[in-house]
Formats: sequence, C-alpha cells, structure tokens
Amino acid sequence: MLPSLDARRRVEDKAARRPPTTATGVGMSFRRGIMTRSRASSPGALIAVDWGTTRLRAALLAADGGVLDETESGDGIGTLSGGHEAAFERLVGDWPKVPAIMAGMIGSRQGWREAPYVSCPATPAALAGGIIRFDTGAGRPVAIVPGIMLRSPDRDGDVIRGEETQIVGLIDRGGADGIVILPGTHSKWATIAGGAITGFHTFLTGEMFELLSRHSFLRHSVAVDGRDLSAVPDFTRAVRRTVEGGLPFLAAIFSVRARQLLDGVSREDNLAYLSGLVIGGEIAAARDAGAYKDGAPIRIVGAKSLARAYHKAFAAIGRSTEQVDGTEMVVAGLVHLARVIGLLPTEGTRS
Repeated sequence: MLPSLDARRRVEDKAARRPPTTATGVGMSFRRGIMTRSRASSPGALIAVDWGTTRLRAALLAADGGVLDETESGDGIGTLSGGHEAAFERLVGDWPKVPAIMAGMIGSRQGWREAPYVSCPATPAALAGGIIRFDTGAGRPVAIVPGIMLRSPDRDGDVIRGEETQIVGLIDRGGADGIVILPGTHSKWATIAGGAITGFHTFLTGEMFELLSRHSFLRHSVAVDGRDLSAVPDFTRAVRRTVEGGLPFLAAIFSVRARQLLDGVSREDNLAYLSGLVIGGEIAAARDAGAYKDGAPIRIVGAKSLARAYHKAFAAIGRSTEQVDGTEMVVAGLVHLARVIGLLPTEGTRS
C-alpha cells in the first residue's frame, strides 16, 4: 500500500501516463494510444470515465467494449470549481462525439451533477436504474453512475462512490459470492451474495498511514527508501502482531517509536512496520466487525502494488486471496451498465 497509498499509486501510474494521479478515483490507469490492430479501424462508440478527486481518466471504447484509446488529466473534482464540461472536452476533444458514462466523485455534490445514492443491498440493475442522464451544452449524452449508501441500526451508516462500478465489473466477469476488498485512501470491504452488493465497511487505512507517517510525531521514526514495503520482514511481523497477537492498534502504532529508541530499528524498516500495522489493523477490525468470515473467498481489486501488499498481509496469517486488476474492473463495470441503459449494444445484438 505504501509509503503512502497516494504515492504508491502515483509511482505505479507514472510509467503509463502521458504528461498533462490516485487514490480517490476508482482505479483506472490509462495509457494514450494503445489501439490494437484488431480494433484499429473500429469506430468509437462510448467514452468510459473514471473521474475522481485528483484525476480525470477516460477510455474510448468500441461497440464490443474493447478499449481503443486512453487518456487522463489532472482535472480531478478537487481541483475544479465548475467547468466540468470544459475540462472533459479538453481531454477528449479529438475523439468522436459519442456518449460518455462516468463513475466516481463526478457524481458527488461537488461533481458535475449529483447522482443520488441507491440503497444497499444493491444489484447492478439497481445501480443502472439510479444512473442520471443529461446532454452537455454541445449535445453530448452523459450518464453518471450513482454510489451506494448503507444504513444500519448497529452503526452510523456508510457510503461508496466509485468502487461500486469495479464490483459490478467483477460480478459481470463471473465473480462468485464472497468478500471484495478495494484498498485505497479509504479502503472498502464489500460482500457479494446472489449477484448483489449486500453490505460493506469503509476503513481510513491509507489516509491514516499518510497522517501517521508524514504529519504525526512518528514521522521522525520512519523514512522512505524506495523498497516494496510489503517485502520487508518487518511488514509481516507487524501484520501478525495486530491480527494474530491482538495488539491494540493505538498501542501498536506507538511501538514504532519505541522500536527506534530501544532497539535501534532503522527508520526505513520502521516504515514497513507501520505499513503492516495499519493494514493488519484494518484486517483485524474487519474481522471483529464481521466483515469477513473464515473460509469466505477474498478478492482484492485495485492497483497492483496495493493488491500485492494486501495479498502478502493475508498470506502472513495463512489466508489465500485472489488479486484482480482494478482498471479492468472499472471498464468492465461501465461497459455492463452502459449495455443495461442502452449506450452500448448488448452482446447478443452486436453484429
């Protein structure tokens, strides 16, 4: 996950993006000009968009859902105060004037148009039914996917906006019942049962790591050296301390300082230890909250570095997981929803 969730994603995206990244989008990492020979002459039929707080990412799709071209910019929702149509058209202006389907924070109150949450449990059909549609000033049809809200008498409720599209993609690709973990700044644990999202929990794992490692007194006890933190032995040790040893999280994080003072642990190894503590703390909290049960299949959907860190954390406690590419699931989810609402032909009607 780390040195920080945002930073790790930026590193992972850097080699793939064109210049004018993240944790608050739903995970698309696009590359410009990846058109394959088989689709080189295919006309564009739809633009799929992942529009988060820090990045705007778009893919031009053929009628069969295949990706023809990809691009992105830094015009995330958090950087704009209006002007969404102009920002979008700047990015895709040289593409065909085809409809666009969008997911992520673009549908929030701070986005282009608010797409109200649908209630959990939520099926892909329910999400499709909650999509809002409008035409831009230039006449381009736009559809925005809603998020999901959960109300429970046992806790204060929860929301998802963006990750639901990845889960739809997983369901569309035959994802069976079980647990889906979508790591990030705000990590999501969702339960799939009977082709529906039946529950979820949010953990501020990435944001907590960022605060602790960069803004708390622990910043003096950690340092970045470019290694894969999940490959450092201290990462595994920390996961086991919190998940198997039951070390309370608030006590565990202070031990980062104690290790440096009492044992002379390097700041670089301590960063891996802190990473393992926050991920292990998340796993322990999810277990205690009933977010997963022993034996339930676990799929980790996200950027490769994040998925790898969680995979190693579960391996440290003897649990197997499946890693799923987050970018592919975003596109798959948007394609599925586009077919349901008629923006793309269904598989049986394509010529």
